[in-house]
Amino acid sequence: MTNNPDTLIANLVGDLKPVKPLSFAKGLGYSLAAAAVSALMVIMVFGMRADLMAGQFDPVFLIATGLFLVLGIAAAVTVIVMSRPQVGSDHGGWIWSAAMVALLPVAAMIVSLGSGRAMLSGDSLTHGLECLIIGGGASLLVFAILVGWLRKGAPTSPDRAGLLTGVAAGSLGIFAFSLHCADNDIVHIGLWHSAVLLLMAGLGRAVVPPLVRW
Repeated sequence: MTNNPDTLIANLVGDLKPVKPLSFAKGLGYSLAAAAVSALMVIMVFGMRADLMAGQFDPVFLIATGLFLVLGIAAAVTVIVMSRPQVGSDHGGWIWSAAMVALLPVAAMIVSLGSGRAMLSGDSLTHGLECLIIGGGASLLVFAILVGWLRKGAPTSPDRAGLLTGVAAGSLGIFAFSLHCADNDIVHIGLWHSAVLLLMAGLGRAVVPPLVRW
């Protein structure tokens, strides 16, 4: 052990190798490409909604699907930023999008209670579980891309990064499946499409943190 500071510093840094900084543009590009591939796979396997094929757009579909897309992109951007921490970074931009999406299940509950409809009737349950399972499956590619990106970086808040990874993946996954799901009912969308987001958020919070700790 030497008492010479210069020698000590040289010994400490002697084995270090330069690391190429993570590119924000590349991370976002990978995420959006994964979302596009997921949407394409949904269309190829299950087909596109007939009204979209005919160039017709239901207002409820446009609003709900647009909200999921915006939240998915906002959460993905936050995850990518969290992979390369720096002083003064703001990780709260996604919250406003999440607040808007949260209106969907609230609207579903209000409409259901106001009309006396059963939110979990036999037919709606079957169709809803289909959306939940396939929408969750359509989320996995974006989920894997974001986890891989976090593992290349150094997130200082693994728990939050995991939660947002799930939010991004779930939002973009249900956006992809919405291109097939022909249901414009706010009760169905607010309950089952939002459930995909919540499912993936829970999965991300449970699975991702141990994978990205450093």
